Amino acid sequence: MIFVSKLLTALFLPPGCIILFLIILIFFVKWKIKIFLGMLLVFFYAFSIQPVSDFLLKPLENAWPPLPENTDKTWPQAIIVLGGGTVQGSPEAGEGHDTLSSDAYKRAVYAYKLCDVFPVPLVFAGGKVFDYDQEPEAVTAERLFESLGLDSSRMILETTSRNTWENAREIAKLFSDEGSAIERAILVTSAYHVKRGVYCFERNGISVIPAPTDYKCERGRKYDFLSFLPTMIYLENTWLALHEYVGLLYYVIAYR
Repeated sequence: MIFVSKLLTALFLPPGCIILFLIILIFFVKWKIKIFLGMLLVFFYAFSIQPVSDFLLKPLENAWPPLPENTDKTWPQAIIVLGGGTVQGSPEAGEGHDTLSSDAYKRAVYAYKLCDVFPVPLVFAGGKVFDYDQEPEAVTAERLFESLGLDSSRMILETTSRNTWENAREIAKLFSDEGSAIERAILVTSAYHVKRGVYCFERNGISVIPAPTDYKCERGRKYDFLSFLPTMIYLENTWLALHEYVGLLYYVIAYR
């Protein structure tokens, strides 16, 4: 029954139901349109299954290894964690407050754990991409760290950046304005986002050791029939991978 329920879910919820609709539609249209719909069907199906999603996303996640256990505790001057979005007005946070998105939450919790290992300030970078009367992401993260018991004296909030390049630029500027330039840091972000993060920080004069977290691709599991059923999870992972590749290309061109 579990297998049947998984199969029916994949077939009758997006993207499966859209793929089924395209298959049926192909039988009722002219040849030229059949070719177009067929190509659309192939791409949409391929982007929605695990093997293709992993093929695109794993190279990003594997670009850097997990943070080594033997990392010199005296090397970093800070633990920098990059924001990953918020849920505006999330009810459990109270009126006028936001919560971190799942990606940002995983990054923040992992960075908090590293505070027990590295006796340095924790810097959270994140402002507002667009101003919809929400909180800066760093302010939302501050409440989480306070609830976890992190001493406020160890927190540094960067509340103005809107993308990864600005994360790096504004953190470098923040420390420079305080008269203590930062040169070395542990960089916490989602594994798929590490390459872009390292690129931005290195070019803003901050050497980093990545501490990837929030892995999306499963490891140690062989593909089976279910791996080839289209799901929104794999479609989203494909989107994340393509977004990173486009972002890396844009940053290389725009921020040389």
